[in-house]
Amino acid sequence: MTWITSEAARLAQRGRALREAVERHPGRVAGAVGSILLFTSVTAFGLAEYGPQPKLPPVTLLQQPLQLDLGAQLQQLDTQAQIAYTSTEVRRDDSIDSLLRRLQVTDPAQLRALAADASLRKVLREAQGPVSAEVDSVGRLHRLQAQLSPVDHSGGVSWTQLDVVAQGDGTLRSSLHVMQAQAQTRIVSGVVHSSLYAAADAVGMPEQMVAQLSNLFAGEVDFRRDLHPGDQFRVAYRVYVAQGRVLRIGRILAARVSTHDGTHEAVWFDAAQHPGASGYYTPSGGSVARAFLLSPLPYDRMTSGYGWRISPIFHKPEFHKGIDLAIPIGTPVRTIADGRVVYVGPGTGYGKYVKIDHPGGFATIYSHLSKYEVHVGEQVKQGEVIALSGNTGWSTGPHLYFQFFVHGRPVNPKLIAHYSPRGRAVPAALKPQFLADARIGTQWLDLLPRTAVASAARD
Repeated sequence: MTWITSEAARLAQRGRALREAVERHPGRVAGAVGSILLFTSVTAFGLAEYGPQPKLPPVTLLQQPLQLDLGAQLQQLDTQAQIAYTSTEVRRDDSIDSLLRRLQVTDPAQLRALAADASLRKVLREAQGPVSAEVDSVGRLHRLQAQLSPVDHSGGVSWTQLDVVAQGDGTLRSSLHVMQAQAQTRIVSGVVHSSLYAAADAVGMPEQMVAQLSNLFAGEVDFRRDLHPGDQFRVAYRVYVAQGRVLRIGRILAARVSTHDGTHEAVWFDAAQHPGASGYYTPSGGSVARAFLLSPLPYDRMTSGYGWRISPIFHKPEFHKGIDLAIPIGTPVRTIADGRVVYVGPGTGYGKYVKIDHPGGFATIYSHLSKYEVHVGEQVKQGEVIALSGNTGWSTGPHLYFQFFVHGRPVNPKLIAHYSPRGRAVPAALKPQFLADARIGTQWLDLLPRTAVASAARD
């Protein structure tokens, strides 16, 4: 009780002191109260909305029972066949059974049925690229696809797709669909550092294109001996593509080779209405073809040139009337020009050799052969294989002894280009059409910087 009395007295004293302060300073107290009210109103304005507030509807709680039969769903998933996607390449010793098993097909009934399917035997013989399959978890085939060998025709290249599809009753249905490959023009540019083959490989140019390029300029450039570091080439060529994969390498459409001796160019002219005029020409319409190839071999290494030397057989001076080209036994030997075979047989020192007479008083001899591919009296065309190289006769190692004669006199084979006239130019009536086509070919070659590659679809 005493504590309550003393606390009440203290509050009363504070109340008297406050009243006295208000009475002594009424203005200050009014300003302080106004400030408090002002700040309080601003705070309220920032939080409260204008106008009367609507009543919120009462909260309604909905409850919906949800039943999950997870056991049944999991059981359904377990019974559902899981599909695996597999692929493989056809191997040389494959059977249908070994191919299918590598694709994870193990169902005995399907293996027996597919072994009797004639279309699967075509896959073993003609498949191009991977064979793909969809197989379930118990080894049953659902679908098989394969691309078969492409076929050339006048409209381009087509390819056949084989589809083997499992039916609802468990049987398999095979079908073949002919598909059209897309023609594309690809352009490559390269610089020679060591060899043409190495430079082509560096820019992704197919080996077939290297052979075409060598043959195209065979009358002007010896790609084995005339190329030097820094020489350049540009080639536009056609390929046929299906599903992103090249089915067939086509022909060169335009080419340019720049060597230390000069620049050589060629474009393909497709004279559809005049087939005899189709061929390769210079951009101005002159013929690229030469009467003589520069070499009878696809590649070689000259070990002895034309002229005086010390005989490797008799070890004394002799005049070498041709050139020796080192080459492995069995390499195809081509005739450098059209002509008629006048001799096939052995000769002293020559071993097995072939002699061909060419129009205009020219002749060639190919010796130290291992096998003949022609007979006496046969007419041969430029580039035709007439024999296989060997090591017969007076020879210290596998090589070809090649001679070139002009009116019966031996001439240095390295001078063949000087005796080789060009073929026919573009016929005058076709010149406007040719020049328009040639302009497109040269523009392709100018598209890229050197050592670049591009691809463009052809309409």
